[in-house]
Amino acid sequence: RLRTGPSHLNAHRHKSGFVDSPACEACGDPSESRAHYLLQCPVYEPFRQPLHDAARRAGHFGSLHLYVLLNEPKVIKALAGFIEATRRFK
Repeated sequence: RLRTGPSHLNAHRHKSGFVDSPACEACGDPSESRAHYLLQCPVYEPFRQPLHDAARRAGHFGSLHLYVLLNEPKVIKALAGFIEATRRFK
């Protein structure tokens, strides 16, 4: 669901009327978007190193980019591990 847009993150759930606020419950940021969850939320920073490693192995150096995380086949396994490790959707 993170790849297609509609997800269980608060920014989308708020637009759909399922929650009162789009804010990130983990850190309080005003909008829990895909970019916030995957790249920016400080609470989940400890879980991002495998994403960086997988992106580098796939030939993407420098900062992580949302497009790479969601579309690079060589990163998908690390992305699944990140989602599981953060327990955001449990």
